[in-house]
Amino acid sequence: MTSLAKLVNVADYRRVAKRRLPKFVFDYADGAAGDELTMALNLRAFDKYLLHPHQQVDVGKLSTETTVLGRKLNFPLLLGPTGLQRMAHRNADLEVSRAAGQTGTPFVVSASTAFTVEEIADANRGGDLWLQIYPWRDRNAIEHVVKRAIARNYSTLVVSVDVPLLARRERDIRNGMSIPPKLNVSNIFQGATHPRWVTHLVRGPEITFKNFADLVPDSHGMALMNWVNNELTNPGAQWDELKWLRSIWPGPMVVKGILTVADARRAVAQGADAIVVSNHGGRQLDGTPATIDVLPNIVAAVGDQVDVLIDGGIRRGTDILKAVALGAKAALIARPYWWGLAAGGAEGVASVIDLLRAEFEMAMALSGRPTIDSIGRDLLFPDEG
Repeated sequence: MTSLAKLVNVADYRRVAKRRLPKFVFDYADGAAGDELTMALNLRAFDKYLLHPHQQVDVGKLSTETTVLGRKLNFPLLLGPTGLQRMAHRNADLEVSRAAGQTGTPFVVSASTAFTVEEIADANRGGDLWLQIYPWRDRNAIEHVVKRAIARNYSTLVVSVDVPLLARRERDIRNGMSIPPKLNVSNIFQGATHPRWVTHLVRGPEITFKNFADLVPDSHGMALMNWVNNELTNPGAQWDELKWLRSIWPGPMVVKGILTVADARRAVAQGADAIVVSNHGGRQLDGTPATIDVLPNIVAAVGDQVDVLIDGGIRRGTDILKAVALGAKAALIARPYWWGLAAGGAEGVASVIDLLRAEFEMAMALSGRPTIDSIGRDLLFPDEG
């Protein structure tokens, strides 16, 4: 059994997750759409932005604190929404929520989970929870989960606008993986060679979308997941639907999935308080640019009106530092904490968070940037300051 203390970077957690999970489960989280070009670009693009440190700066009292939407963060990181975490761990989102609460990290909770928003809030114990939804066709289903999240003090609503339908993810197709998941002979064999994973599978709840169970007469497993896929997908979603969402949510609203200046401005016009520059980690439209490359133009266009966040390709604390230097208020991660979950449950997730924070702090200090406010474009080479 691997000791988490021996894992020294995010790549180590990925290797452990790959070893512990059946191939079809690992590939579901690790893979992307098409040729996986966009996912690769997300990772490579950070290498273009080199750091240009200032020396002889007092970093003895370094502070990583920042604010997003007026709320204080220990450092500029959030846990982004991911679906089907239950495939990685029997307690899945509960473990992630527990780690988020322990580390003071906001957790963006997907409404499509095997646990309810109430159960996830109980595990979090008073931390900052955000609810992520899609502009589904059935408004009753949206209100059903939104009202419950409001009652449990979720602070922020995140609306993902880049999934009018699910893209073709070729690793999943080759593995026979689908949503809802279906087991075939190959997947059953893979599971049999991973007994630890099988134990998690049989000891946990159904892999389903539990928040919507009350809306479906046959609310078990596959039937419920089929209902969600058939009844809630909305390829006809339009920008004006955000106004309705804004009307039923009392707190800040974030629009996720923005890649262009035009769409950033549309989101702000419809009531967004923040946007997430995101290409869904390359899991939707393949062939789009890396998010870090489009970030500066979007910050220049709307950064004086709303907080701009980013996801996609974050694997190091230096990646977060570069994103902040280019104007992002914070970064979201998904795959890295998924791998932490597979490696060690809540402890694994917390370890990934702590690792990125330690890398971020060291990079700040070695760059001569003692506070978040001191991080600007002049940090990046060539010097623009």
